[in-house]
Amino acid sequence: MIERHKRDIVLKTDPVTREKYWSNEVVTVYKPDEGDRANAVLDILKGVTTAEEVRKRFDIATVNSVYMWIGKYVTQEKALSLEEQSEEDMAGKSKDDQIRELRAQLKQARKDAELEKLRAKAYDTMINLAEETFNIPIRKKSGTKR
Repeated sequence: MIERHKRDIVLKTDPVTREKYWSNEVVTVYKPDEGDRANAVLDILKGVTTAEEVRKRFDIATVNSVYMWIGKYVTQEKALSLEEQSEEDMAGKSKDDQIRELRAQLKQARKDAELEKLRAKAYDTMINLAEETFNIPIRKKSGTKR
C-alpha cells in the first residue's frame, strides 16, 4: 500500500534557467511501502536501475533518500540461529524432522550469504562513487610502505 502525505515546500526547476528553487505549494506525495523499497534497493544493487531512476519513479525530492533505503536494507540483518544442536536434541527427532530443520537452516544461510554479497557490492559501489565524485583515494594501495 502506498501512503499519501502532503508536503508544503516543493523543489522545482526553472525551465529557462534550469535553476532549482523551493516553492511554497501543497502537493500530495506518495510514500512507497516496505516491499517496494526493498525491491527498488535490490534492483539498484543488481544494476538493473539507478538510484536516480528510482528517485524519479517514486517522485522523491532527493536521491539521498534512496541511498538511505540502501543503507537500511543492506545493513538490516535477520536473526539466524546457527547454534549447534546437541546430539540429544537431534536423537529425539525423527530423520525427516532433522532433514527438514537442516534444510531450513541451509536455506537461511544461503539467503544470508546472498545478503552479504549484496552488502559487499553496495559498499564497493559506494566507495567507487565517493572516489569519483570527490576525487580522493579511499582504498589503501597494496604496495604502500610502512
